Amino acid sequence: MKITETDIIDVTEENVDKRKVELADVIVSKFEPLFRDMYDKKEEVIKSSDSDLERNKQKISKEKDEIKSLLNDYERRKKLKKALDIVSKVDPVKLEYNRSLKNETVVFLRVMEKLSPEKISSYLQDITKISNKTISKG
Repeated sequence: MKITETDIIDVTEENVDKRKVELADVIVSKFEPLFRDMYDKKEEVIKSSDSDLERNKQKISKEKDEIKSLLNDYERRKKLKKALDIVSKVDPVKLEYNRSLKNETVVFLRVMEKLSPEKISSYLQDITKISNKTISKG
């Protein structure tokens, strides 16, 4: 009979459990470099995905802020347009005779570009109130 030498550990009845552990260690030591490489590659992929995710979050946040800014500008311009429409409908004769309406309108027209939408609404309400009082008096 021909005996072949191998790296496989011989097992006897006395040391079965010990030999099982040693065999498992040999198997693990053979596959561990392969698993380590796979694990390292997966970690790199996860890290790059995390950095991509963070960059995308920052990009989305920046774009969201830009969109909010554009929406606020749009709303302000819309209110300005409405304000100018209302002011253009005020009768010039009423402006001439009603000093408070005239003053309110002049102040509004001078500072309207710098006003927030809330202030524009407030000025519009004031001008409308004064205009309506003038109509009811006239």
